[in-house]
Amino acid sequence: MLQHNFRTKQTGVSFISILAFLVLLVFSLNFVVRIFGMHWDDRLLVSILDDLPEVLNKDSSVKDVRKLLNSRLSMNRLGIPTDELVITKHKGEITLVWPYERRDHVMSNVDIVLTFNHEYSY
Repeated sequence: MLQHNFRTKQTGVSFISILAFLVLLVFSLNFVVRIFGMHWDDRLLVSILDDLPEVLNKDSSVKDVRKLLNSRLSMNRLGIPTDELVITKHKGEITLVWPYERRDHVMSNVDIVLTFNHEYSY
């Protein structure tokens, strides 16, 4: 009886496969961290907007509301643009509409863009 002694070569993940996986993991985590940061800022903005009725009254003007929002944004170090913010007052009710876009540069010509829209009536 002939017995063949074949040496089987171990197969597994190569160094290049591990390196490619690590590069993909780093890029994915980079995106997740950037998106999480922008959503965290938006949650802070929502908490600011939810707390506005406590300090506003019927006599508050649009200018007062805008000034209060700007001071709270700077207090919390939020870089959210206020150029799209629309505040109107009609019959003692203040309406706030705030659509805004957050853009974060990743590399060369790749950006992350998130859009948010908030509408409140006080």
